[in-house]
Amino acid sequence: MSQRKAYIEAYPTAARWKPETVDSKASHLMADAKVRARYEALQAEAAKQAVLSRARLLQRLDCLADKSAKVIDKVYDKDGRINFNAADALIKSTKELLPYAEDDAERNEAPFVADFALLLAPSFLEPHRIIQREEQRDMWMAGGRGSTKSSWASLELVYTLERNPDQHGLVMMRYKNQIRDSAYAQVVWAIHALGVQDDYDLPDSTLRIKKRSTGQMIYFMGCDNPNKVKGVKPPFGYIGFVWVEEADMFRGMAEIRKVLQSATRGGAAARRVFTFNPPRTKACWINQEMERRRDAGEPVYSSTYLDVPAEWLGEQFVQDAEELKRIDPQAYDHEYMGLPVGLGGDVFDRVDFREVTDEEIAAFDNIRCGQDFGWWPDPWAFVASEWRPGERMLLTYAEDGGNKLQPDEQAERIKSALTWPDAEGGEAVCHRLRVLSDDANPQHIAAQRAEGVDARAAGKGGLRMNSYEWLASIDWVIDPVRCPRLAKEVREMQYEQNADGEWLNSIPDGNDHWVDAARYSVMDIVRRGRKAYATPEGA
Repeated sequence: MSQRKAYIEAYPTAARWKPETVDSKASHLMADAKVRARYEALQAEAAKQAVLSRARLLQRLDCLADKSAKVIDKVYDKDGRINFNAADALIKSTKELLPYAEDDAERNEAPFVADFALLLAPSFLEPHRIIQREEQRDMWMAGGRGSTKSSWASLELVYTLERNPDQHGLVMMRYKNQIRDSAYAQVVWAIHALGVQDDYDLPDSTLRIKKRSTGQMIYFMGCDNPNKVKGVKPPFGYIGFVWVEEADMFRGMAEIRKVLQSATRGGAAARRVFTFNPPRTKACWINQEMERRRDAGEPVYSSTYLDVPAEWLGEQFVQDAEELKRIDPQAYDHEYMGLPVGLGGDVFDRVDFREVTDEEIAAFDNIRCGQDFGWWPDPWAFVASEWRPGERMLLTYAEDGGNKLQPDEQAERIKSALTWPDAEGGEAVCHRLRVLSDDANPQHIAAQRAEGVDARAAGKGGLRMNSYEWLASIDWVIDPVRCPRLAKEVREMQYEQNADGEWLNSIPDGNDHWVDAARYSVMDIVRRGRKAYATPEGA
């Protein structure tokens, strides 16, 4: 309507006002920012409906042309005469459709890469066929580093949406703060790998991807609090593909079912893919769940870097894997082959509690220091260790800590721990070694630096489980006499259990201050390792 008519429609009493008064009121209302935004949104929706109506009209014209042609052929074959009414309808509909006709060459051109199979490692061809034929809707895919399982899942998601314009996608992870650098980046990679990036909006600001030509959506959802997960409401159609990345991080099958039911309103029609790295302990719920499924005759798929063309991974990746196999077969089996190698619920099952001798300490030349900040009741904690990369061994030989310590007091204790003679019989010297620190207290870091300590943020964001897994995968020597508080935390630390007594692939927060200090001390190594083992470009 015009502004005047719309205003009178909304406020009937305005019909008794002077026209110029109504116009003034309506103009003032239209100038309101919220009203203008809503008006423009309705305009956009109307335009979309017009496009849909046009599509339906073309479909009807196409149907009319087809039927008219059949009538002409039928009448001509029987009587040798043309049905002029049908011919006239055919001519008119053809004229209407002609501007939208395409050449055969254009029509035969695939909308995206035709050689989809060339993007998949051989081990994923069978799962691809099964899930696309809908012979199995739930697909569990385990794998170690470099197995390209996440690449496959993201490709499968985009592939499904490209062939089903009424379906949308949903990607879920346990922790929202990990989605952007993990699953979201992987889906963006898949869109580019399939050559359809020009048809997708790939915003950096929101965790949603939109296909421009159809309006299809790919939603990304974190499930930090499963009780607050809300249903996804696509603009049309339904969620046809769900990818649960790092499924091992959820707190059991009951939580996964609850999250899926909340997010997809049941999701009965959706293809569902679950990818995960098998946790270290065989007792973890997801390893037990996979065993149960295998025993029941259900297919559970797995892949390793050995199933992937070596050129996808690069020579360095393969060399690193083979070197780890040589020096630490158990770590190789877990990290690269995706095998659970631990027993029970102990987080650290490769720790050697023994004396670190003065002779050993005197020869240390690669010392790593870390600290976790605290006041009360949580303490400030500091540890120092020697890292031997060739042996994948960490030797922790010093700790300190306490409550209600100011940054300058902490700094003095750190300098004391880093003071020793450079040579036998020489004068003690304070060595200004880097101390990787809890990011949560930049003021404390700055204050310690002012006191002469080389304190720096560890960069711990999103790497808690990665750093725990790294520590659990190496040979860790702890001197229980020099480091009694660290030794106690390590001995007592276990994975969480849910209400059903199932072991989870998560570690409870608390009673972990000196362990955190040890984690921070090696966080730069953990971070480099994570980047090195991310999905290779083109894999």
